[in-house]
Amino acid sequence: MLGRRPDNLHHLPRLGFADACRLFGMTPRALRFYEEKGLIEARRDRLNHRYYDGWTRQKLAWISRLRSVSLPLRDIRQVLEADQRSGAGSQLALRKLLARREELARELAAAESLLPSLQEEAA
Repeated sequence: MLGRRPDNLHHLPRLGFADACRLFGMTPRALRFYEEKGLIEARRDRLNHRYYDGWTRQKLAWISRLRSVSLPLRDIRQVLEADQRSGAGSQLALRKLLARREELARELAAAESLLPSLQEEAA
């Protein structure tokens, strides 16, 4: 459910890299990319293996949900920052998602208006 903060993730024991990939449905490349872009921070154990604390797992949950609806990373970054700053991530995510829906509706309308002429040409 978009907009609910997964507070229960905060109290789980630390989560390893492979388990994070499975839990959030992400590839190792995606996790490294989000770390590289500064959206998440992986901690390292004494063997230099990545692991994720509760706050990072919460961010990964947001990223996973918002990427599933194709929100761009700049919007996801803003949601994460709002969530961390004031707990307003849900409200911002809702506004971003509504704007995305309007954008998609415009794109669909443009495609629908083009279809008849293309179908005519193809026939």
